[in-house]
Amino acid sequence: NNKKQDYIKNWNSRLFLHLDNDERPITLADAFIMPSCKVLKVNRYIGFFDGDLLDEIVDKFVKYNTSSTMLIMGVPGIGKSSITSWIANKYRQNDSCIILRFRDWDSEELEKGILRSIYNTLECKKRDLENKVIILDGYDEMKALNIQDKLLISFFSDIKDYENFKCIITSRPAYINSNNFQNILVLEEFNINRVEEFCSTITGKGLENKEKIETNLEVLGIPVILYMALMSNIDISENPTKPELYNRIFAEEGGIFDKFYDGQVEYGKGNQIMRIPPNIKKYLDFLRETAYIMFKKDRLSLIIDECNIPNLEFEEKSVSILEFPIKHLFEKTEYDIEFIHKSIYEYFVSEYIFMSIIQKNNKCELAGTLGELLRTNKLSYEVLEFLKYKVKYHTNKELFNMVYKTFRIMIRDGMTFYTKKCYKNVINCEFMVLSNMLEIIHLWEKTNLEFNEIYKYLKIGGGVELNLSGMDLREVNLGNIDLSNARVKNVNLGGANLEKLNLKGARLNEADLTQADFSGAKLFGAKFIESKLVGADFTRAKLNEADLTEADLTGVDLTRIKY
Repeated sequence: NNKKQDYIKNWNSRLFLHLDNDERPITLADAFIMPSCKVLKVNRYIGFFDGDLLDEIVDKFVKYNTSSTMLIMGVPGIGKSSITSWIANKYRQNDSCIILRFRDWDSEELEKGILRSIYNTLECKKRDLENKVIILDGYDEMKALNIQDKLLISFFSDIKDYENFKCIITSRPAYINSNNFQNILVLEEFNINRVEEFCSTITGKGLENKEKIETNLEVLGIPVILYMALMSNIDISENPTKPELYNRIFAEEGGIFDKFYDGQVEYGKGNQIMRIPPNIKKYLDFLRETAYIMFKKDRLSLIIDECNIPNLEFEEKSVSILEFPIKHLFEKTEYDIEFIHKSIYEYFVSEYIFMSIIQKNNKCELAGTLGELLRTNKLSYEVLEFLKYKVKYHTNKELFNMVYKTFRIMIRDGMTFYTKKCYKNVINCEFMVLSNMLEIIHLWEKTNLEFNEIYKYLKIGGGVELNLSGMDLREVNLGNIDLSNARVKNVNLGGANLEKLNLKGARLNEADLTQADFSGAKLFGAKFIESKLVGADFTRAKLNEADLTEADLTGVDLTRIKY
């Protein structure tokens, strides 16, 4: 079950939009450019030098004769899995290198521990892992996200007594606690020279308007985004944002689909099937529905039987959508379906949710739709980023009022009440919908949101992170409430009763906490950066590791806090 051969195959395979392009059969090996990296932390005993390139750092780590851990972080599309493919190919003759993917473990298996999951997958014991290098790709794709920190801490504890056991984990930055890693690297975007080199490899042409492109490397310096933009003939010198690029790439006209039927051999044989606009619409609908089913099931792959697979009409024939052109955006379609890149999945999840919202004109119907859509899985930062773009540029300026009023009746009557269905673990469903709805409401960046009714949810406590930023909670009695890990930036809690409140790890940056009563509150690791704490009472409050940077503490007595 070692995935090493799969990654070696990926290294030597054509890029996903070059599968049938015999004129330019470009593989990952052809197009790969070793990215630069920022070194945040290293084990000095390994022998790293200032100026070591990423390949040199990885090589020294693999050859190090003592147990150690390494984290390779990077934003979506930056090349984490490509780096893993490069490692697989470079050490293809080295049997000590083993590669596994987090996405291949279900949550029930992970609950027994990461190390136990490795044992079960490789059918091995402790002695078999000593003197090995395990690469675990895609930590952010772990299905047990609610306990991921606990799993990682246990994993580090479990491997302490292993002889020469090295582990490399790749992840997006926002999903992983990097504190316990001995070596931490952050992959950086391409600089303008690497963008030009990449463009030359992909298109065979030079790069125009370099000065304009150089101002947008935060987007265009990400290889996957750059690749899809180039293959869609999008003018990258217009400095589009990431959501804007994806919107144009997957537009019904003028994007990636134009290349399927422009009479040239670009993406695949039999390309005339996409000349017909209804086929494009069916194709996009299928992508949206498939992505949402994955989101709902909290899985990044589906068995074909789980999908509603439509047919495309072409030359008076009915052709399965899986035959063409779906293969270009999915890794495999023989037995199951998996998007070629997670960011494409995230884009189409946002499409499905947004289109479901704008198609409803009745608050009760919309409440039922939202309750059903959002009850099983947490909206990721990346999905919300795409949703925010769609909200910002949508023509209906009354959309916020519609969603806001709908949310109020959901708070009043229940998050899932209007679905008219009964759910197992309904309390968990209620809090998942609440958490997601708070994120959606905040997409409009409105301030002073009033949700006094939310108190009944806060009182119960559901163990889900809640975004309470910008809310007016002055009249709410929050005593004994658990708001650990809540986001409450710019929240107005002036004069509120916060006695014995659990705010462990909460983010209270720029909040108005004037005269707030924190007596006996649990504030371990809470962040009060630039908050107003004038006259606040911290008697017996636990402020261990709290961050009070630039907070206004006028009239505050910190001598009575408890450690």
